[in-house]
Amino acid sequence: MINLISERVLKMNHNGYFAVKLDKSWQDVIKKNATMEVVRGDHITLAYKPEEWVFDRLTKLVGKRVNAYISELRRNENIEAFWVTDMFYDSFSLSLSEKRLTRIDEGAAHITISHKKGLKPKEANTMFTSPTHVEKRIGYVEGVIEWIDFN
Repeated sequence: MINLISERVLKMNHNGYFAVKLDKSWQDVIKKNATMEVVRGDHITLAYKPEEWVFDRLTKLVGKRVNAYISELRRNENIEAFWVTDMFYDSFSLSLSEKRLTRIDEGAAHITISHKKGLKPKEANTMFTSPTHVEKRIGYVEGVIEWIDFN
């Protein structure tokens, strides 16, 4: 009986997501690249509706500063985003103690710049699997890890 209960707890999802919330100054820079109706440019999702073990792991990182590196702008007819290649927290200039951060759930780490009205969040992955435009863009943004609750 105890094993069954602990299995159910491990599979339980939380109603929200963990993200790197970009600093306001970086949000402004990202949003200047928007070409579609709904402008976003404010976060990098780390885990959407995470399972218990992911929630426990990322809760410990809330409030940590993050540096994220961008390598490309990708777009299709519905959505455009910056591709995030690397993220580090506890990262300081000339430090050997920085820690790599990755997206935990399925999907690529990215910053949605803008999209057409009515687009579902899961459809964002189409710009990585079938982009109509890929452009090299080297960049860097900063933010803080946050939990965004849907309740």
